[in-house]
Amino acid sequence: MDPGARPRGRRRRPGAGARLPAARRGDRRGGAASRPGSGRARARPSAGLHGVRARVGVHRRARLGGRRPGGPPHGREPRHAGPGAAADLRGAQPARYAVSGRVAKWAGVAGLGLALLLACGGCADDDASPPDGGDAHPDAGRRDAEVADGGIADGGGREDGSPGDGSVGDAGDGSVRDGGPPDAGPEERDVDALLAALRDPDATAAALDAVLEEVARDEGWPLRAAGRWVFFGRWDAAPGAVSCVGDWNDFTPEVDPAERLASGVHYLAVVEAASDPAGQKWKWHAAGTFRAPLASTAYGYDEFGEHGWVAPPRDASWLARFPGFGRAGVAERTVRLRVPAGFEAGPARVLLLHDGQNVFDPGTFFGGWQADVTLDRAFPDVLAVAVDNGPDRFATYTHTADDLGDGLVGGAADAYLALLEEEVLPFVRARFGVAAVGEGLVVAGSSLGGLVSLYAAQARPELAGCVVGMSSTLGWGAFGRDGSEALVARWSARTAPAIYLDSGGGVSGECVDGDGDGLPEDADDSDNYCVTLQLRDHLSGLGYAEGTDLFHWWEPGAPHNEAAWRDRLERALGACASAGWAAR
Repeated sequence: MDPGARPRGRRRRPGAGARLPAARRGDRRGGAASRPGSGRARARPSAGLHGVRARVGVHRRARLGGRRPGGPPHGREPRHAGPGAAADLRGAQPARYAVSGRVAKWAGVAGLGLALLLACGGCADDDASPPDGGDAHPDAGRRDAEVADGGIADGGGREDGSPGDGSVGDAGDGSVRDGGPPDAGPEERDVDALLAALRDPDATAAALDAVLEEVARDEGWPLRAAGRWVFFGRWDAAPGAVSCVGDWNDFTPEVDPAERLASGVHYLAVVEAASDPAGQKWKWHAAGTFRAPLASTAYGYDEFGEHGWVAPPRDASWLARFPGFGRAGVAERTVRLRVPAGFEAGPARVLLLHDGQNVFDPGTFFGGWQADVTLDRAFPDVLAVAVDNGPDRFATYTHTADDLGDGLVGGAADAYLALLEEEVLPFVRARFGVAAVGEGLVVAGSSLGGLVSLYAAQARPELAGCVVGMSSTLGWGAFGRDGSEALVARWSARTAPAIYLDSGGGVSGECVDGDGDGLPEDADDSDNYCVTLQLRDHLSGLGYAEGTDLFHWWEPGAPHNEAAWRDRLERALGACASAGWAAR
């Protein structure tokens, strides 16, 4: 509905508080026992693993959300393996050099034979460090930043078991419904040499992690070649002997035992392919715990939680993930995708979202966005790209610095947008054959994610044809500063993208600028209502036409959380479709 009365409040300094996360579905980390059922089991989440999410204070959470950073999972430090790690699994790794701020090529050919281990014809790797980090910053922040299985993505090749063309899943016909590129991919990898290197008794954990990431960005895990499926992952503190379970063995433990490698935390299982891999689910198992393979490139969710796909299904949409996207000033992160059923390279509508950890996972905070469910129902053709946040979330989602009471923070949004433009979107274009620009692209986010989306519309108008800002933190720049760098103050001319704005919140009077900083004050429960309405009116004054390239919705009483944003996503995307969002 369009607003009538306007809430009145005051801008307060952030305080302290806490809220509990929604219960997770299934055990992602192996920290709890699980109950088998129908051949699979759902592990009981361990409260000690997801803990309490401290928010940044009631008022700040209404503007910013509330996730405080935590440490890396499994009680281990983030990896810092150099590019030589995959070549020399025994220890010291040579230095690497950066390309485009992120992509690095393996340097220092040493130990175990780089040409054999990485026999894929010029595969380039990313910085070998993973998207580690624990819960990151507030505002729909990072759910886990989990790096189990090395924090790496998985995938595969063709149905016949060959590595294929660098695809993620099973399409061997040149299509990219499996995540494979429309053009030539990496050359066939020498799997026997790879297996020999992984089994080296002197292999280090950091080096094995680097191999996980290297293969993940090329063929993906599990590898399929010469009639074998190769499963490789990391499980810190596994409670017992590990095995690989899936549809092919009716999720029966110990049928396909995994080898524990020299690191003590990496596991390898080689299964003789006896059936079509497409649509077959899989997990790791140890001592009654069925554990999601967090490294699986192709993955999904069912009633038992997260699972991997040996190869994606042909008749349904599926999810994929690729690790290691970062650049100078932006921490590494994973990129996740929702791939339409039967997708083939060519024109498609593309949706890019921030806070990727919360976009698809139904076990995250407030049930997450579950954007894949909305897309399956209302926009089945859309290729969705969800970019994880990181420990630098306040910095990368804000265009200017602000003072929240502990000194200045923020202002690295330009570096983050450069990551999207120069690393993430080129990868998606090359791998899926889409334009992902202009009228073919929608950029969407909520809270701080909404702020950086709207900043992209103002500062990089050529990037997307439509931008969605839900409950956007538009007060940024006026919390502890004078408001002169707030987005509404910077937005001085009409730009190309259509704009969709919304908020929830309550009504308690008028929106008033009580402190003279140019922005109205929002009540604690207003869900950024007043500042959203201010931007709507400002854009209308710049020439945006409501119902044509400017859209606004108010959902009275809606809270500042993922469930509310999930409920409004279809409306937002419908507005973008009416503004010209089209396959490109």
